[in-house]
Amino acid sequence: KIRGVARGMVAARVSLLAAASMVASASGQGTTCALTGFEPKEPRYLKFCQDYNQKSCCIPGHDMENQLQFENLIDGLGPGCKNPMMYPAIRYYYCLGCDPMQPAYTNDATSEIRVCKSFVDRIWRDNGKEYDDCGVMKSNDCPDKWGDNDFDPYTCGDDLIIPRMYDDTNTSTKFLNFFKPPGIEHTIIEVPDDGSQGECWTAKAFSSGAAASLPRSASLMTTIAAVSALLLYR
Repeated sequence: KIRGVARGMVAARVSLLAAASMVASASGQGTTCALTGFEPKEPRYLKFCQDYNQKSCCIPGHDMENQLQFENLIDGLGPGCKNPMMYPAIRYYYCLGCDPMQPAYTNDATSEIRVCKSFVDRIWRDNGKEYDDCGVMKSNDCPDKWGDNDFDPYTCGDDLIIPRMYDDTNTSTKFLNFFKPPGIEHTIIEVPDDGSQGECWTAKAFSSGAAASLPRSASLMTTIAAVSALLLYR
């Protein structure tokens, strides 16, 4: 009987691994973090993206880059506007790469990351009019003669823009992709919150709860695990 239980446990593990592979393959979903190439883990202290100090897809160097690029975004807005707590949706958006669930919202086959419409409505509130009073600073391109040396954003200066009045940022999709989270190279797409086009990212602060942040694949895996356990001990 003990041998039978052992064989059952092995079979259950094999079934779970196969199911996980099928779920990831079917969705194009990656299993590793875009910024590190590793699976999510508990990081050393993150100052800017503090929501992800228990488990994260980034390390402190990425966290510092997120903070620096946000500070660059608001650096030249003037004393009547500049405030380290302004534009909270952008602050959260710049931490997308630190979210330990980032792989679940990523389709590596199409190089896309799905962002929930509810979050897009926050970062592009009132059709972008939120930015009319203060604007944002955009990074300028470096001269072509300098070559493709992968300069950091804002190395070659910046310009003040009002996003909805600037051709490259005058829609929510353009804005999300022009001001991508640092280090993220995927195309950002907006999808409904209902899961009809796959689970999507939203800021942890805006999430309705832990259950809402679980990807559908995680729910499926939980179900498979429960069924396997029942079969094992029948």
